[in-house]
Amino acid sequence: MQVRIIYGKLRQGTWDAYEQAYKKIMTASGRLPGLRARWLVRDVDDPDAGYSISLWDDEAAMRSYEQSTVLKDKILPQLTPFFSGEYKTTHCEMRLQEEFG
Repeated sequence: MQVRIIYGKLRQGTWDAYEQAYKKIMTASGRLPGLRARWLVRDVDDPDAGYSISLWDDEAAMRSYEQSTVLKDKILPQLTPFFSGEYKTTHCEMRLQEEFG
């Protein structure tokens, strides 16, 4: 499995509006091929920063999403205006998974 982690710093005071936009656009984008799970997490030390973490079946599914018109034409245009300029995407390979009840 692959993990895609995006760190972003938002314009000051825009987290609530960003979170609402994120929920709306992710719901509207529907089920994406190969996407297992997705999390939006807010930094507790910096309320204007956070991470979007997604879990993918494999690298091909993740890369296909990154090249998709869904991301380029629907998601990014609605979310990018919230960012202050700090934005980084990291790709990771899942090496160990533990789940606790």
